[in-house]
Amino acid sequence: CLLAAVSSMAVVVVGICDSCQTNNVACLNETHYRMCSANVAPNQILKCGENKVCTEYAAICMDKDAVPAACPADGANGSCETCNGNNLFVCTSRTTFQMCDGTTLTDQVTYCKDNKICSISSGKYCVDSCEITGSVECDRVAP
Repeated sequence: CLLAAVSSMAVVVVGICDSCQTNNVACLNETHYRMCSANVAPNQILKCGENKVCTEYAAICMDKDAVPAACPADGANGSCETCNGNNLFVCTSRTTFQMCDGTTLTDQVTYCKDNKICSISSGKYCVDSCEITGSVECDRVAP
């Protein structure tokens, strides 16, 4: 009697968004991250290069075709408008916005002042929360 054991292994990617990982970064979405170190100024958001994703590995940004993102697109909270070729700026979180270059976000992240919320549609970029009617334009903690 011959007994054969068959093993199958499935890879499950669980979104680890905005949480410090063993590589000392917190991936905020597929392509942006912040450093997790007391020696680095807080709220600096960095972007992975072209066709790279933020990972849990020592090499923070790796080819998107080689490894899964630590914070996949469906793992980031909230929904936000994207660059569609018609808008100059979009909110990328409750308190940040970025310039569009056609259908691509530029790398520079601009922060609203304390206690202000991103509102591109207001024409003021950032407003007091009492000025928001309805829902916020981008309900994410970070870009």
